[in-house]
Amino acid sequence: MLERKHESRRTARRAAMWALGATGVGLAAYLGVSAYAARKLAFSKPLAIEQTPADFGLDFRDVSFISRDDGILLRGWLIPGIGAGGQQTLERTIVAVHGAWQNRTDPAIGLLALCCALARAGFAVLAFDMRGHGESQIAPCTLGYSEQSDILGAVDFLREGALPYPELERPEWIGGYGISMGASALLYAAATEPAIRAVISDSAYDEMAPTVERELPLRSKLPRFFTPGILRAARILYQLDVAAVRPVEVVAAIAPRPLLLIQGGADAMNPAASLTNLARAAESSPGAHVVTWRAPNVPHAQAFHQETEAYVSLLIAFFANASHHNIRPVAAHADRIAG
Repeated sequence: MLERKHESRRTARRAAMWALGATGVGLAAYLGVSAYAARKLAFSKPLAIEQTPADFGLDFRDVSFISRDDGILLRGWLIPGIGAGGQQTLERTIVAVHGAWQNRTDPAIGLLALCCALARAGFAVLAFDMRGHGESQIAPCTLGYSEQSDILGAVDFLREGALPYPELERPEWIGGYGISMGASALLYAAATEPAIRAVISDSAYDEMAPTVERELPLRSKLPRFFTPGILRAARILYQLDVAAVRPVEVVAAIAPRPLLLIQGGADAMNPAASLTNLARAAESSPGAHVVTWRAPNVPHAQAFHQETEAYVSLLIAFFANASHHNIRPVAAHADRIAG
């Protein structure tokens, strides 16, 4: 009888140890998979640059500079604007910011073609690769938060760096154009840097977390219960805190500088409420000049591809109006542009 009791206890201990071991193995597997997926979220293979402005018949120069706060090395192009008489000019320069996992040409949205259209309209363009993208230094992608430092570095370069066109005068006016994640990063940068005198934001997120939480299981091919672990690992290992990416909290600081917000009416990636929420927050600031355009039946970040003529005309008119009025275009005139 006593022997049976001892055997029963031994069996219970073995079962408990097995359960504990299985739990440990399961937890280790969960943490390992989460860490691996977090790295895939923070880093991606840089997209090769396959075209240059020369393919569009325009002159350009390779440039490099560093991000403002953490010294990340960034690479890009400076494309002079073509003045009315055919002369090159840097007088009005646009900083162009691509989307996530793209590069300075952003073929997914046609950014290079758009930059060249702006250059032909007289605006110089600084198009560059954000950290971890294209030819810039490898660093974790933080979906718009740390990338604001890259945009601020571009502004510093235009204001103080050794520009590759010494015969041309340094820019007197700087604007910003961003798409998707780049638009979110641009809103952050413009909120803190008054040297960015006008902003066009296409498909910016009001907050990043809901989209990432929805899309991560689809893109990682992992069950949804891995999502909290992946996001926690991304925050701990790579400072990628999706909950902190909330441009809606800072966009009001752009006022009184003019702001154009664009989003596709058929955007399945970014909730339709993003445009409304960003506009409402931006307009809450005294002296705000906010214009919105919800492009009908257009998917995420595809307004340039699907509404090319209207899109380019809107951007050129907006930047021309903003630069002509020295930051203070009357709201009625800006609204007429959007209409």
